[in-house]
Amino acid sequence: MWYRVCGLTLISDTPLPELPLAIESDLRMEPDVRVRWGERREGRTSPSRWFMSLTLPTGEPWLSCAKEASGYRLRFSELADFFVDFEGREIVCEAGPETPPATLRHLLLDQVLPLVLNLHGRQALHATAVLTPHGVCAFTGPAGAGKSTLAASFLLGGYPVLSDDCLVLEEDRQTILATPAYPGLRLWDDTLEALGEDLRLSLPVAHYTSKQRVFARDHPGDFPMDPRPVARIYCLERRTEMEGADGSHNPIIEDLTHRDGFMELITSTFRLDVTDRTMLVRQFHFLERVVSQVPIRRLRVPNTFSSLPAVRETVLADLNHR
Repeated sequence: MWYRVCGLTLISDTPLPELPLAIESDLRMEPDVRVRWGERREGRTSPSRWFMSLTLPTGEPWLSCAKEASGYRLRFSELADFFVDFEGREIVCEAGPETPPATLRHLLLDQVLPLVLNLHGRQALHATAVLTPHGVCAFTGPAGAGKSTLAASFLLGGYPVLSDDCLVLEEDRQTILATPAYPGLRLWDDTLEALGEDLRLSLPVAHYTSKQRVFARDHPGDFPMDPRPVARIYCLERRTEMEGADGSHNPIIEDLTHRDGFMELITSTFRLDVTDRTMLVRQFHFLERVVSQVPIRRLRVPNTFSSLPAVRETVLADLNHR
């Protein structure tokens, strides 16, 4: 089946219910990415050129990346291997029957594809983005900073979500544009308990997490497909209880210098092959142009669900006074 994701057309031999279907005009062209699914082969050899390894907060191995003769191998410990050719045009998943299909789809969409975008010459941030009347605003920050939770607040306020965790940026005539990824947000149980009365549950994310993919109950099919101008990028930071001890629980927006904004984006950028010097130079120059054209600001928010409406209104007021 044919799908649209992060500005790319993708064809998969297994259904991907999380993604919007490709439009008719997409079907007349060669797909950008082909995905094939198969079983993990017994007795597979381990690559000798591992160049990147990521671990979980517990210290357990999570993702290892290696170069092979014709591409990259991305190994998710005990779950699956994904082989990606050097141009990012073919992805082959190899997994055993013990890994549930929902988990494999999550690994593809939320772990592998953000890295593959880089092979297509596209730049992607680890960011969540929403569409407002003033333009797109994106939220970066470390895992657990509350990017998806804040986006859910905007969604309940009637503002479409363009991406959850992976935001593709492009440049057109000195304007930075945000390319929509795919519908839905991944939220924890406590967020669903606080906000879930107006959200529609969809598929589970993966068997190893309690997160759920959610959509707005009203007009779940209203998902923008075209790139939109980026108005702001906010670096999200949670305020501590001590900082709010003076009775002030309001969100705070602070300007960042170009240098600080650039460093924030560098730490939030997806990249697959960290040994590819040409890619790194291209990425650095692009981020320099982003910082020069889009205001980057620090958004410090109280660590409470009750503060979400105030945070949303503060952001909208800031966008309105560009």
